[in-house]
Amino acid sequence: MDLLSQLTIEEKIGLLRASSPGIPRLDIPKYYHGNEALHGVVRPGPFTVFPQAIGLASMWNPDLHLQVATAISDEARGRWNELDKGEKQIDAFSDLLTFWSPTINMARDPRWGRTPETYGEDPYLTGILGTKFVKGLQGDDPRYLKVVATPKHFAANNEEHNRFVADPHIPERQLREYYFPAFEMAVKEGKAASFMSAYNALNGVPCTANPWLLTKVLRKDWGFNGYVVSDCGGPSLLVSAHKYVKTKEAAATLSIKAGLDLECGDDVYIVPLLNAYKQHMVSQADIDTAAYRVLRARIKLGLFDRSESNPYSKIPGSVVGSEKHRQLALEAARQSIVLLKNQNHVLPLNPKKVKSIAVVGINAGSAEFGDYSGAPVHAPVSILQGIQQRVGHQVKVLYAPWKSALDGREMITAAAFPEGLKAEYFSNKDLAGTPKIRTENWINFEPANQAPDPFLPKFPLSIRWTGKLKPAVSGDYTLYFPADDGARLFIDGKNLIEDWRERSISTDSITISLEAGKTYNLKAEYFINRDNAIAKLYWKVPSMEQQTRIEMYGEAGRVAAEADQVIAVMGINKTIEREGQDRASIELPADQQEFIRELYKINPHITVVLVAGSSLAINWMDENIPAIVNAWYPGESGGTAVAEVLFGDYNPGGRLPLTYYHRLEDVPAFDDYDITKGRTYQYFKGKPLYPFGYGLSYSSFQYSDIDVQEQIGNLLVNFTIRNSGKLDGDEVAQVYVKLPDVGVIVPIKELKGFKRVHLKKGKSETVSITLDRNLLRYWDEQTEQFVYPKGEYHIMVGSSSEDIRLKTSVRL
Repeated sequence: MDLLSQLTIEEKIGLLRASSPGIPRLDIPKYYHGNEALHGVVRPGPFTVFPQAIGLASMWNPDLHLQVATAISDEARGRWNELDKGEKQIDAFSDLLTFWSPTINMARDPRWGRTPETYGEDPYLTGILGTKFVKGLQGDDPRYLKVVATPKHFAANNEEHNRFVADPHIPERQLREYYFPAFEMAVKEGKAASFMSAYNALNGVPCTANPWLLTKVLRKDWGFNGYVVSDCGGPSLLVSAHKYVKTKEAAATLSIKAGLDLECGDDVYIVPLLNAYKQHMVSQADIDTAAYRVLRARIKLGLFDRSESNPYSKIPGSVVGSEKHRQLALEAARQSIVLLKNQNHVLPLNPKKVKSIAVVGINAGSAEFGDYSGAPVHAPVSILQGIQQRVGHQVKVLYAPWKSALDGREMITAAAFPEGLKAEYFSNKDLAGTPKIRTENWINFEPANQAPDPFLPKFPLSIRWTGKLKPAVSGDYTLYFPADDGARLFIDGKNLIEDWRERSISTDSITISLEAGKTYNLKAEYFINRDNAIAKLYWKVPSMEQQTRIEMYGEAGRVAAEADQVIAVMGINKTIEREGQDRASIELPADQQEFIRELYKINPHITVVLVAGSSLAINWMDENIPAIVNAWYPGESGGTAVAEVLFGDYNPGGRLPLTYYHRLEDVPAFDDYDITKGRTYQYFKGKPLYPFGYGLSYSSFQYSDIDVQEQIGNLLVNFTIRNSGKLDGDEVAQVYVKLPDVGVIVPIKELKGFKRVHLKKGKSETVSITLDRNLLRYWDEQTEQFVYPKGEYHIMVGSSSEDIRLKTSVRL
């Protein structure tokens, strides 16, 4: 408080913005809040890239989860120290001591575009893993924070297409029992130093300015003792999107009084907040409280401590991309892989019997990381490379690059720009002066629906993309360049699209004949004079009806016919699921569905490897393809891990953290947040394609001898697992509970304990799992508190939410 008392009101307000300026007279340096670390630090420079968050969840291994988070924070501190304690780091959203991670919203609906960032659909699993991640980031020193973790987005943030205006109405009981518990655990057990509010409203009040949410629940009920930051631009949306207030001064007033301490966006908590103070809408106490909370976190990071007692100031930059972390990324990828099907034990493949393998499919030759990903220190290993490295010269590997036969509009992705695109960013709308330059994979500019990008100049700005365009199919292409404002497109110097003016978004298009394999000089130019920035480049691939259907997919049919086995690497990527982009369908794209059917006609000896961040309705594959492996977005070493699983060097033990449905009609409407209507394994009464907690192994496991005891108020569940298979392997034992009949709707079952156990073949182990009595509860709407009901508790132990092996009950 002594430091705070020396600050002017303007200086205190300066502390409340993400890009906080320095205060030279008090020797307070600038501080840039906000970097990302979902599965590795995003910037600045390369770092270790671990599997995407949904893959980390699929490990069902809290101890390994903690190790991953610890490695991420070690790398952050190491790079921070390397950059002269951050003094040489000058870009916003790129500092290394405050991370807007983890994402612990509930993946309640398979369409949600940010599902890959989450730990799945279950509040207990998410809470356990989210808490471990927070602890791993923040460290275990009693005095210092290693970095600041920021669980997000509080709360009920679950749609992208309308995320700025969504206003779900959710009863408090469902909030307390389903949407809140992971956040509550991150506070009470994880001691999170920061929280991020959500864009959406909740029960009529925007989360950014929701006092019940940010003060009553978060601080009073749970004892949160950190600071709350807005999602980027959240306070401004109170005016522009929610129409909740008419002025930014009113937005500042409601937000800071609700408990929002820090603004990401550098807009409302600058001049409007100062104006609100001068107009007596906001008190000095309001500003002091927020400034104290934000400043306290910086003090705990050791930024004002010149002593040598901070253990994190000694972490060397050499930890970044170290061999230890590289091996940890590989182990995480191994443990995240879920074996979905293995008919007649076709896997693992025997390289002594398989003479040739065809590797095909959209994700075979690339390393897909998913959203919020940094660049790896080491070259990433694709699944094709992983297979090639595993078999060496022992097996002939035939590869066919992906070529889509889809006759429809799609984004032009990196495959068509083999050398990448030179992107020049100008800090004016005239493409004038000296630009900032970087290489990009595609033209996909929509900053409002993408992660904060420190590279971007402020509006107005203009961009020029140049590079080599290489089509895979000959014929007539229709190119689309939707943009807001001006757009120009050139091919080989010819101006094809010209609309250089301020305007609302318009989709200009042109049809041009292109030849397969030939390179064309592409130049796209764009300017934007205001906030609604969009510039994307699409094309419609020509139809090739004169070919057979499989011939339209390039060489895949030929190599499949020549090979003993086919590895088809299918799935999705950021063109389909990401921040700002929900899925319209839960099936694979139509061209991939056709591709796998046509391939099966040629060679039915197919193993499908899925690279995706969400559940997929792969019904035909489940019925016909012998083996299916789910690799998620497996990180920098994913290709190595997948190859190890395919050839039996690693016995898969990952489990699904969400339900796979047969069809979209199995779940309620996207905007219906009532989970009791059949959402998630807790309330879904149909037959899932693959249930929550599901995953196969090359071994088999037997359960026996269940025993439940009361122990210091908790329940201790004991049982025996035996590996009755022929290989050593991991089993994930799961304990579910059904509460006594209390006269209200309760879940069919709820996960309340789990343990990943490694067992050698033929060996047994007694497993003990403690069920926290404080979690065996429901929210009573009459008394507005949790109730621990008396009666018969049904205890279920199994290998998934559907595969229950042991049952018993206990009366409490």
